[in-house]
Amino acid sequence: MIRETDFSRLAHTWEQLAERMKQNGDTTTPAKLLQLADKTKRAELNIAFCGHFSAGKSTMINTLLGVNLLPSNPIPTSANVVKIRGGEKAARVYSMNSGVITFDPDTEMEKLKQFAVDGDTVESVEVSYPGTFLDENSSLLDTPGIDSTDAAHKIATESALHLADVVIYMMDYNHVQAEENFNFTKTLKDRGKPVYLVVNMIDKHIDFELDFDSYKESVEEAFATWNIHPDGIYYTSLAEPDHLENQYEEFKNKLSALIVEREELVADSVKSAAEHLIDEHVQVLKSANEGLRQQWESKLTTLEVEDLDSQDATAVGEALQQAETEAAVLASLPEEARKKMEKELSVLLDNARLTYFSTNEAARAYLESRKPGFKLGFLFAGKKTEEERARREEALLADLREKVAGNLDFHFKELMGKQPQEYHIRDEEYHAAVHALTVGITPEFLAANIKDGAQSQEYVLNYCKDISNGIKLEYRRAGLGFISQVVTRLDQQVKEQNEEQQARLTVLRELAGVHEKLAELAAAEQVTREQLQAILHFQKA
Repeated sequence: MIRETDFSRLAHTWEQLAERMKQNGDTTTPAKLLQLADKTKRAELNIAFCGHFSAGKSTMINTLLGVNLLPSNPIPTSANVVKIRGGEKAARVYSMNSGVITFDPDTEMEKLKQFAVDGDTVESVEVSYPGTFLDENSSLLDTPGIDSTDAAHKIATESALHLADVVIYMMDYNHVQAEENFNFTKTLKDRGKPVYLVVNMIDKHIDFELDFDSYKESVEEAFATWNIHPDGIYYTSLAEPDHLENQYEEFKNKLSALIVEREELVADSVKSAAEHLIDEHVQVLKSANEGLRQQWESKLTTLEVEDLDSQDATAVGEALQQAETEAAVLASLPEEARKKMEKELSVLLDNARLTYFSTNEAARAYLESRKPGFKLGFLFAGKKTEEERARREEALLADLREKVAGNLDFHFKELMGKQPQEYHIRDEEYHAAVHALTVGITPEFLAANIKDGAQSQEYVLNYCKDISNGIKLEYRRAGLGFISQVVTRLDQQVKEQNEEQQARLTVLRELAGVHEKLAELAAAEQVTREQLQAILHFQKA
């Protein structure tokens, strides 16, 4: 058995939720929670009768009670939900303008009916009557027909569902497979409500057209197709109580059994109702935010980026991230290109071998001819000496020029020529200048690299190294000059591309900002949901 303190604790939770919702600016959902809290304190079981206005709800309720408390006209007669419970005889109208008005249910029901149809000023109608299968803690709710054309009727029915612990959904035999039946009952089941279907007026069945078992099977299959699994289905006839297929007694017994299970049903129902009212509250907040949300969403339609769905927040975020990466790469391209080209030049120069054994021998002979006191022969020694010096000098120059041409100059010009192409730069003048480059290896260059000191074999090797480095230095200077030209052209190219890129980035950032605002709205709504559910689940625990 559920303890009274448990219901009191739950009711207090609903009051806490209502207060929090009021703080959030909701003016409708808190009232429903306070109604739920009042019902929870009393552990009151509400069995709501819903369905078509012509399905015989009022007649069924009167029959079950054994007293004609409700009108049974085949037209919608009430815009309000009428509650009937056990207890002392009384009829009350809760009016918006006149407060509570009391009637005698035996003698003044016609007056009550007039109030019941007035959906503009009447909040609710309640009748208590002794001697029925109901007690003070259990009641039946007669709701307006869901197929009414009057919007007030539909609102009245939907607004009462949070107070219903069990729903009896009644249908006319001939209108079972109406789409609104499936839609409404699916909504109820999705809310976690126990739903019992009552197919009334089965006396309309003509057996030779279709046997009744097949008819029942078709009803069950129709609801199953919509993934609706009711807690029970009853087939009834009030016009022919002795009808062979009439399950009126079984249905009435089921209602009595539900009343016996009142506390368990109410405990489950109010928790489910509170969950739904949290969802309803979040929907109220969403509606309040709708104007702002539409404002942001309309802005999305005015911002366009080629090959991008501006409504897709994920796609916009990914496009922005990619564009920012591309912009950063583009901005750093000239400097990165300079580093890459300079590195390639260094690798080329470092790996270019300009001196071999023949070069060393030519250098040794050349250096020897440059020693003080170098002399060749006795007759005409001066002339012969100069001729020998010139020969040795030319031999070294020829060797070096050959090595430079084959091992460095060709590869240098090839490297310098292809570097602009890597960055889609076409410049005929640049290419002509590269191929016209000449690094002079002159007698003066050879002489300038001679150092004082002993003319040992080690000195010869160092001399060859010096002239090799000197030649490479000239190529490095020339190469850096060419690289600077490429970088200058690349700077111009990047500037042009960057203007387009920045225009795209501006739009993408604005789009991302709009999506961020929309996400903030959704996040705030989700935070509210989580805070309310935390209160609910804490109390459940």
